[in-house]
Amino acid sequence: MKQILLAGVVAFSLTACATTPQPLEVANFTKLKGSEILSLLPGNSLKGTDKSGEYVIYYPSENTMKIIRNGKKDVGHWRISGDKYCRQWTKLGKGKNRCLTFYKRGDAITWVRKGKVRDRTFLLRGNPAGL
Repeated sequence: MKQILLAGVVAFSLTACATTPQPLEVANFTKLKGSEILSLLPGNSLKGTDKSGEYVIYYPSENTMKIIRNGKKDVGHWRISGDKYCRQWTKLGKGKNRCLTFYKRGDAITWVRKGKVRDRTFLLRGNPAGL
């Protein structure tokens, strides 16, 4: 009986360790599917603030994006891979391709990569920054 109970505890422990915990910052948010991200971004913008300052990203199409941050502009490409949003800027981020999971509540979107919140943005309809 003890062996069966111990085996159950070990199996439960291994299962619990196998799942990646959701950051507390997105506990009341809904994880977006790839198809939802794809229908949300084209023709709209995301506004956020990070350590480099305030920025706006505009998504004119299903694979292009433009950003303005501190008066500087850059362009890049984005795509959906499964349920992840992947992006690559020409200059920003050393031109590296990065994939993140989006969580949404209202117009707030939190970006998560490797179990950590990487960014917080707000959805803006259209192209208010004129990018």
